[in-house]
Amino acid sequence: MNFGSLVLKGAIILVLLLLLSLTNAVTFPITSIGSGTALASVLIAILAMLVLAVLGSLLGRGIRSVQKKPVEALFLTFVGSLVMGGFLALFSLLNAPYTPRINLTWLGGAWYAPFLAMLLVGSPLMLVFMAPE
Repeated sequence: MNFGSLVLKGAIILVLLLLLSLTNAVTFPITSIGSGTALASVLIAILAMLVLAVLGSLLGRGIRSVQKKPVEALFLTFVGSLVMGGFLALFSLLNAPYTPRINLTWLGGAWYAPFLAMLLVGSPLMLVFMAPE
């Protein structure tokens, strides 16, 4: 894996999550700049984005290896999007400090709303890794 590419994709993920936070789909529990833990919270958030970038890069590489079968690749892309959203939901479930958390009740209270929220948040993130390098 190219570390520079992962850092760039991690930065793109961070920007996408900041845009999704404007719609209240994702929250960032980063402390204020004046406090002493602000640097640590930003570094932990960047580390979480790099872990998410590594996971997405591995998923994208696996999906791009199935290029000759378009239906299978499309299905795997949707599964990968759900995995990326699920990884953000795992941050919420584990109550990891200073990491972005997905709002599972973003789309309402129906039984399918958390799955749809994970899919809709994970889709733009997975699109970053499906683009050719």
